[in-house]
Amino acid sequence: ASGREACLPPRNFHTHVRMLRARSLRLCRPPLAAFRLLSSAAGPSAPSPSASAARRAMRSPVTWLSAAATLGVLYAGYEWQYQRQLHRQRAAGRPDLGGPWSLVGVDGQRVTSEQLQGQWVLLYFGFTKCPDICPQEMDKLTAVLRSLDGKGQRVLPVFITIDPARDDAPRLKAYFGEGEFHERFLPLTGSFEEVRRACRAYRVYFTKPTADEIRAGDYLIDHSIISYLLSPEGHFIEYFGKSLSAAEAESKMTTLITEWERERYLRATLPQWVAEAMLGPVEVPKGRTEAPKLPPIPAKPVEIALPPAPGKARA
Repeated sequence: ASGREACLPPRNFHTHVRMLRARSLRLCRPPLAAFRLLSSAAGPSAPSPSASAARRAMRSPVTWLSAAATLGVLYAGYEWQYQRQLHRQRAAGRPDLGGPWSLVGVDGQRVTSEQLQGQWVLLYFGFTKCPDICPQEMDKLTAVLRSLDGKGQRVLPVFITIDPARDDAPRLKAYFGEGEFHERFLPLTGSFEEVRRACRAYRVYFTKPTADEIRAGDYLIDHSIISYLLSPEGHFIEYFGKSLSAAEAESKMTTLITEWERERYLRATLPQWVAEAMLGPVEVPKGRTEAPKLPPIPAKPVEIALPPAPGKARA
């Protein structure tokens, strides 16, 4: 071709423009090797701390959620075994005590064991002519009951005389009206057969005075010195002897009341099969064919107001 033809643009002008643009881009682009060298020298970009912690938590087999779930399962298993063992120990070591009785209060009204259900009851068997043991024990029980009142654990103390020949309603009213014992003490008396039936229900030992001693009116009675704690269902829970101090008796009663209330709450809130698996079946008292139902707690527990009787002596 001649020089004139070489200076002319190609036949396809647009194709020529694209070729020039591609050539300029290749000249301005840095070499690939240099780009890789710069990238390796700068190092990889460091991820944020939160992203790293999240990735490590996702990769770790133990997370806070799984740890909390494991601890919850372990605690539930421990509580399960503890409650079962506690229920078995109480059932195995509890003597078969208790039963229905009917006595008379200082106002002449009949008081039965069923009427006292719905509240905690502490029974004590004694007589007003006792020179020292009975007053000492009731002083101790008064201190225990006042401590329990401060904790919100209300217990009704009931005094059942073992000397109905002398401890009639007027004498009991005067004896407890002195105000030295707890104000909620409920003194009860009755005929000799009624008193003996109540004593037999709790295996209370006492000697019967002779006819000459009764006529003379001056005698002492040997008897067992034991207090009996009854649940709101009327069941025997535990007994407390003379050897226990007031602090020991109070600590034991607090533990027993707390555990009983806890078991009652679990049986009321958990499904029946779960409660029976954890605590065992409900105990059926002797002489019944089905488990008892907890009676409603009365709005006003059975109490007798004892007016003060100044000038009266105990013995």
